[in-house]
Amino acid sequence: MLLPILLAALLLPSQQASMQCVDRGSDTASTQTQPVRGPGGVVAVLKVSSADDHSKNSHLCNADYVLLITPADASAARTVDFLSSDGDWGRTLSLRLDGFAQNGKRVFGVLTESGKYPSAMLFDYGTADDKAQLIDLKKRFAHVATARCDTTFGIVGTTESGAIVVELNSAKPCGANGRWLLSPTGSSVQRLPQSASVQSLFTTGTGVDQ
Repeated sequence: MLLPILLAALLLPSQQASMQCVDRGSDTASTQTQPVRGPGGVVAVLKVSSADDHSKNSHLCNADYVLLITPADASAARTVDFLSSDGDWGRTLSLRLDGFAQNGKRVFGVLTESGKYPSAMLFDYGTADDKAQLIDLKKRFAHVATARCDTTFGIVGTTESGAIVVELNSAKPCGANGRWLLSPTGSSVQRLPQSASVQSLFTTGTGVDQ
């Protein structure tokens, strides 16, 4: 039983990492996910670094999130600046790199922060047009995933129409748990219909599931 479990774990595209928001002076405070491979051999890595924001008034902790895309030919990596945030010292900065769409044209992941103003931002990066869209998951799911649910978010795939399939999980009993459809252009979310065909994210053993 151990071998199949290990093989399944290796096939999972998502990678995660986290750190506290700190300033280490001359030594950059940063962490990153393990690489995730896409179609054709392209590789993505998600990274966050933190430091004092050097504001004269607040001196909060600044966090910068970037995506590194390395082409299949291993030429210079492209750096995509996603987000800069300012907030509490010591807040947890979490990265989740879920992976590539089957056609390799999109990369998905989630940026999560704890602290006084907790947040969870989904990023949808287009490899062809080099554009990234950020979606506030806390806001989109506010009516179903309340603060007491302590919900985590993961991207599991897409539909033919381009909608993103988001899986919500909570250690506490919460009605929001399960898979939801999220439109990148709309403002509403809906439960994933049982009849929906989901194109799972790219792995070495990808396919369509129901």
